[in-house]
Amino acid sequence: MTPKRIKDYLNKSVRQLRHRKGFGVHSPFAFSIINDVIEEKTSYYAYSEMQHTYGKDAHISYKVACLLLRLANRFRARRILEICCDEGYTILPLLMADSRNEILTVASEHQQKTTIERLYSHKNRLTQLSFCSTLSAIDSDYQADMIVVSALPSDITGPQLAEWIMAHTHERSIVFVKGIQPKRLHEKLWDAFCDNESVEITMDLYDYGLAIRRPRFYKQHYVVAF
Repeated sequence: MTPKRIKDYLNKSVRQLRHRKGFGVHSPFAFSIINDVIEEKTSYYAYSEMQHTYGKDAHISYKVACLLLRLANRFRARRILEICCDEGYTILPLLMADSRNEILTVASEHQQKTTIERLYSHKNRLTQLSFCSTLSAIDSDYQADMIVVSALPSDITGPQLAEWIMAHTHERSIVFVKGIQPKRLHEKLWDAFCDNESVEITMDLYDYGLAIRRPRFYKQHYVVAF
């Protein structure tokens, strides 16, 4: 085991002891998200259909895929944007969450082809999926219920992307960010969300960040065992 893996294991072990099950969280809303969504153990209807997709070479784990499905389901996210397509791994649980969901993903031609091939066994749901080549191709009035940042576009900084995302979300949107730990590509993006006064709730899941817009709440930040 590499030093980095050892460090991650120890850090996550400490989180499990200090932050599991919403320990110390006084907000009923945040407590419910932690216990009923992030740490939910009940099996969902689509889990078995998804499981074979997430092997050791997948861009995200099966555990994270299940979390994305639960988040889309809990927040009733119907219009979902993935920034920088990860070739179908993130898209699959978002498609499976609800047949009414509309997924837009920023993808190259190669990524589009690979995504469609990977999701071919779920081809009946591909009518829910559309592609665009760049963020600039998205209409200025587009508003997403949920945005997943799989990677950082090469032509924009983290703080600039945070500003773009805020302009394309509404008062009940959520944003899921991959790779928020220090020295990773999305650290500055995540910091921008934590500092933004229009993002009322942020949750640090160690490797992932969840930002929730809810204007009636005071600003809150939580460390969550995941």
